[in-house]
Amino acid sequence: MKEHYDTHAVIALIASIREQANRFLVRSLTERGITDLLPAHGAVLNALFRRSPVQMGELAEAIGRKKNTVTGLIKTLEERGYCRRESDPQDARAQLVALTGKGEAVRAEQAAISEKLLEQVWKGVGEPERQACLDVLRTILHNLRDAAETPQSPDSP
Repeated sequence: MKEHYDTHAVIALIASIREQANRFLVRSLTERGITDLLPAHGAVLNALFRRSPVQMGELAEAIGRKKNTVTGLIKTLEERGYCRRESDPQDARAQLVALTGKGEAVRAEQAAISEKLLEQVWKGVGEPERQACLDVLRTILHNLRDAAETPQSPDSP
């Protein structure tokens, strides 16, 4: 029997999905002996797997997060030995972020965990429904980004 969700609970449902995905990720990392990474580090590491070194601002843009948020994530990853910051030889004001050997060493583990997570997420969901789900989620994200960037009058609903 399928659960019924009130459409007014969409944000709670999205939050619950994120919470369950994070639990899956933490458990999977722990099972592989990786206890010093958090789900929030995944996007940063994935971006660095695609391109390293990279400027901090470009990294923030690549993962859709604010630069100050990414700076905190990088600081933690650097303290734990997964990446390092270095001066950008082409721009004295910028810093580059690069993977270390330890960071590179988790690439295969992270790919395997991501694959298992996606298998679990899409289990029993056909391709048309997957695309429809992604289309709706993109629209919701776009709507919320628009609202965040548009000043609201005090009497707006």
